[in-house]
Amino acid sequence: SHSQDNRTLPPHITAEESLKGEWFYKPEYIFNELNINSAISQPDHNETLSIAKRIGDEYEVAGYAYTGGGRKITRVEVSTDGGVHWRLAEIDRKERPTEHG
Repeated sequence: SHSQDNRTLPPHITAEESLKGEWFYKPEYIFNELNINSAISQPDHNETLSIAKRIGDEYEVAGYAYTGGGRKITRVEVSTDGGVHWRLAEIDRKERPTEHG
């Protein structure tokens, strides 16, 4: 049984208390899917790019994104102006599907 997989209990519940009171069977504490998570690895944190000196140049932005539920990321967008405009990014998949998906 996987009744204790993927549960988030309230912070006031101790490990001992979690074993009592059917906490692991309450649907309000189940999470079966994760929100999409991502991070940018290039440019580096605190790196400054001089756009005025590089007009017309390209700069490669790199990072990662993942989600739960066994689904792959299908779209990544990047903004360089605080979210006013967005550009579709090219996805370079490093991992390949296994025999299980």
